[in-house]
Amino acid sequence: MLKRLLVVGFIVAIALSAIPPVAQATPAADTHLVTVESLRLRAGPSTSDEILATLGEGVGLTVLGKKEGWAQVRWGELEGWVSAQYLRAEKVQAVDAEFLNLRAQPSLEATVIELAPYGAVLSILEQADGWSKVLYQDQVGWMKSDYLTEPEKISPDLLPEAPKPSQIKMVTVEALNVRSGPSADAERIQLLPGGTLVTVLEEKDLWRRIQLADQEAWVYGEYLVDTNPEAVVEALGGEPGGEPLVNTLPADIAKLQENDQALAAKIPPASSGGDVLVLDEARKYLGIPYVWGGASPEEGFDCSGYVMYLFGQLGVSLPHGAEAISAYGTPVEFADLQPGDVIFFQNTYRYGVSHLGIWAGNNQFIHAPEPGAVVCYEELKGFYLAHYWGARRITP
Repeated sequence: MLKRLLVVGFIVAIALSAIPPVAQATPAADTHLVTVESLRLRAGPSTSDEILATLGEGVGLTVLGKKEGWAQVRWGELEGWVSAQYLRAEKVQAVDAEFLNLRAQPSLEATVIELAPYGAVLSILEQADGWSKVLYQDQVGWMKSDYLTEPEKISPDLLPEAPKPSQIKMVTVEALNVRSGPSADAERIQLLPGGTLVTVLEEKDLWRRIQLADQEAWVYGEYLVDTNPEAVVEALGGEPGGEPLVNTLPADIAKLQENDQALAAKIPPASSGGDVLVLDEARKYLGIPYVWGGASPEEGFDCSGYVMYLFGQLGVSLPHGAEAISAYGTPVEFADLQPGDVIFFQNTYRYGVSHLGIWAGNNQFIHAPEPGAVVCYEELKGFYLAHYWGARRITP
């Protein structure tokens, strides 16, 4: 039964939306790019010729020749003709910031599709009003143009360790035993509910060593699945591209997500409980610009610099770094989050704990999100919910 239920609703939404209806490909450096959502590859230079394939926006094609408004092209092993007006020579740039959000629309309010790390190479499809429409890892979206540069200007010394998304697994049974060792006879530490995302550190026969918020432990590997869309849909009994599965959320998570409203610059009402001092201090810096490495209102904040500074104002000394801060305070379960808790995210623009913010209640948190943005409220959904790692309560 559980395999027909999706315990964490966002997984299927991500999975199904990530399966494109048309071909997608990452182009080579000497190609032309498709500039429309779908373009027909035909056997000859005429709309009456046979359709060989439908190509998606951003697909790279090698141009072999042109004839009366048509371009003869090669795509993989196929050769054919497309309307030349929907092609443009590729322009390649790279991310010149600690990381940069790929968004669905050219707006800081738009949904985050993915995070690209420093040095990530992408193809420019269009530029307008300070934004660039780009192709990055087979996904088309928008990035702030000010933080893109020529690839040759990227410093190899600053390149981060690449994320390893295959290390992130999802629990596919209703409840999974977490044990102290790789054996069914080992002490049971706790239960993980279905849909939980875990980081796998080691494989040993049929067992997997995983990272919990405050310790390492073991689970039976047969009940974990990769978080790529096809694996998730298959494990939950669905068909890629078929009807969405039934969404069922545990009561504690559903309660946190019932207020699913757009932020639209709204400041949520104060929540009862939690550390009012921390939340009040966090709100003081709304609107301060994001600056890579910044740790003060005068110079700007990056995500960990923001948290380090506000706790410093409350008499708590923290290091400058998301992973380092994740070792402070006491662990907090997702269902027990209170305003003022520090929440962490993993495998965003690099592997491991890589982002953090202050829980504000009403399914929202405050953080310094990205270059070109300011300290603001964000809703815990989509990309951020998918990369949620855990929380800590740090008391001033």
